[in-house]
Amino acid sequence: MPRDEYLLRSFDINIDNKNVSKEKLTPFVRQKPNKKILGMRFHLWLYNQSKLDKDNKWNNWLRKNGEEPVVWQQTLTERSREQLGLSLRNQGYYYAKVTDTVILKKQKATVLYSITTGWPYVVSRMSYTIPDTTVARLVFGDTIHSLIRPGMLFDAGIMQKERKRIETNLKENGYYSFSEEFITFNADTAHRNRTVSLNMNIRAHTEQTEDNQLIETPYPLYTIRSLTVNASLDMQNLREDRHRKSATDTIVRGSVQFIMPRLFPVKASTIAQSLHILPGSLFRISRVNRTYQHLLSLHNFRQANIEFTEPPGQNASLMRELDCRINLLPFMRQSYTVDLEGTNSDGNLGGGVRLLYQNKSLFGHAEIFDLRLRGMVEAVSATEAALQFKTAMEYEAEATLNIPKFMLPIQPNSFIRRYNPKTAFSILYNYQRRPQYTRSVFSTSVGYNWRGSSIISHTIRPIDIKYVQLDNVNATYGMYLEKYPYLKNSYQTHMVVSGNYTFSRDLQQLKKDNFFFIRTNLETAGFLLNIFSRLTDRSADPAQPYKILDNTYSQFVRGDVDIRNYSTINANNRLVTRLFVGVGWPYGNSTTRSEDGKILASMPFEKKYYSGGAMSMRGWRLRSLGPGSFRDSVSISAYPNNTGDIKLEANLEYRFKLVWVMEGALFLDAGNVWDSHKDEKRAGADFDFKRFYREIALDAGIGFRFDFTYFILSIDGGMKLFDPAGYRGWVFKRTPGWERPRIFNLSFGIGYPF
Repeated sequence: MPRDEYLLRSFDINIDNKNVSKEKLTPFVRQKPNKKILGMRFHLWLYNQSKLDKDNKWNNWLRKNGEEPVVWQQTLTERSREQLGLSLRNQGYYYAKVTDTVILKKQKATVLYSITTGWPYVVSRMSYTIPDTTVARLVFGDTIHSLIRPGMLFDAGIMQKERKRIETNLKENGYYSFSEEFITFNADTAHRNRTVSLNMNIRAHTEQTEDNQLIETPYPLYTIRSLTVNASLDMQNLREDRHRKSATDTIVRGSVQFIMPRLFPVKASTIAQSLHILPGSLFRISRVNRTYQHLLSLHNFRQANIEFTEPPGQNASLMRELDCRINLLPFMRQSYTVDLEGTNSDGNLGGGVRLLYQNKSLFGHAEIFDLRLRGMVEAVSATEAALQFKTAMEYEAEATLNIPKFMLPIQPNSFIRRYNPKTAFSILYNYQRRPQYTRSVFSTSVGYNWRGSSIISHTIRPIDIKYVQLDNVNATYGMYLEKYPYLKNSYQTHMVVSGNYTFSRDLQQLKKDNFFFIRTNLETAGFLLNIFSRLTDRSADPAQPYKILDNTYSQFVRGDVDIRNYSTINANNRLVTRLFVGVGWPYGNSTTRSEDGKILASMPFEKKYYSGGAMSMRGWRLRSLGPGSFRDSVSISAYPNNTGDIKLEANLEYRFKLVWVMEGALFLDAGNVWDSHKDEKRAGADFDFKRFYREIALDAGIGFRFDFTYFILSIDGGMKLFDPAGYRGWVFKRTPGWERPRIFNLSFGIGYPF
């Protein structure tokens, strides 16, 4: 820094009134210091590494991704003081005093803004001046939702929100041409006790006559005269203009006119299902917004533009009409991608190929059909290869079909129009050949989902069937399963017939800096099948599990909740917290007896919870943590598959922006999984209220995220801090004669961990 210049070190705002938010005043400070990450000015340091006298790629990159020093300026401090005072006056503190103090030391400047708010102006009464009696009735009838009430501060920001609220209310009741600009406030502040008499004025509507005179008339009401859906815009799958024009038809469906090519991917009947703007109805802004949202939710249109025009010759009418035109530009109907994948599972290198095919309107009604084909091959370690195979292979085929309506005998049109429901069908086949076993998985499901609002969604899968077949279990792994019947019950060939319900509330949809997310899930399996079996199979042995199609089916109840909170510290830093609680309880058909006659219960393997990996406890490999404090005396490090019926996990992550597409993260994870039932051969694996808190594992680490717009690559390096099984406690504490598992783990993932 030159001798006569000072680096802005920091600023602070001191307020003598706790009712005034410092955070709301901060944006009015016109000069802020360089960004910090964990108290360090990383971007300033990056900029300082460049040589200003050199113009090359490296130095330009440093200057572009770094941050130029913020040099303190007296004029900006004075402007900040003025803006702070203006903001306080807008909040009702008309006699607020703002002073600034600048401390200059060692070529660094610290600015302190001191605020004395004084007594604010408070709204004492609210009155209205509305010449249009019809508009007045609507405004008076909605005063229960008014943002302005006696006793509140005389806040200009709230008055602006009230203007917008009234505009929306009137547009919801047919006043298409009404604008918030027609609303003004008059404030009488001539009171000794600093109270304000507020008057809202909605100016009269004026019309120009043929002789150019302005006369006052009531505000006109608007209805929809006609609705035209224009789908004849340029389409990528109809390339020749001549062919496109000759293939365009005009279709009248009910009271709606469709102009669309014969080869248009979505039929008129499906588009009509998403239309809430109907000819003959009153103009309502909510119906316009809902139409736009539902059209885009079909995932077939790149663009949906809704336009309104007013036919000429209506100036003398109080009831007017609008012509609505919806312009649609579709996506390509079909697409496919081919991806190459590389894997590194604990040193075992592998790769594969994945083919994704999508048809956005399979039968012409916006049915989204996805077909995924995937094949993977992975070299295995010498320990595993000696068991059976030198490679591990996996093949998978999955097909899903999403239909934009409820596939039920009863089709409630009002429900469809309001909640935009969808039906989803899926079928999957997965084949795995591992050194320990070969495994085939077949699953199919039928589900329904709909949105209760912009932030709430519901999903019900009344039918969810999964069949798992285990073959070719090698002797070593078979001995391990025989040693622990609890695990053997999880891995044996079985069938799961379940139903589940998922509720989610995602405030991120409101696009706020700070938001909250919660998702709950409840699943039950085998209940109705068991009742049917008991009624029909009276000859069955009560000591043996019931079967369907000669396959044992599982019985369990499973529920979990995932809660997340996203807090934005500033534009460069964010704090994310997460809590996950999951409980599964096997019973009935999912129980077995050990040799000594004790009853053991176990969830199916694919329905169990697990920890470790890129999305969970990042200090552990995938499925390598838990259950509880149980430590297997048999070495199974080659194939960690530690799972449990109960899971508790909490995560804390501090995220910060670095350079280019790279973001950084510091994290702390705590959690574990447990068995729901006690097994004498697996001491410490079961959940016990008296000791579970001593079995919470801890890890910490650093991560990097690379945001490539279309996807986010995450790399996390985690270090164990407290290991209830491997180290029997803190990892830095030595245990004589104990094999020390590795402390560090590197995880790769797609997307943010949570």
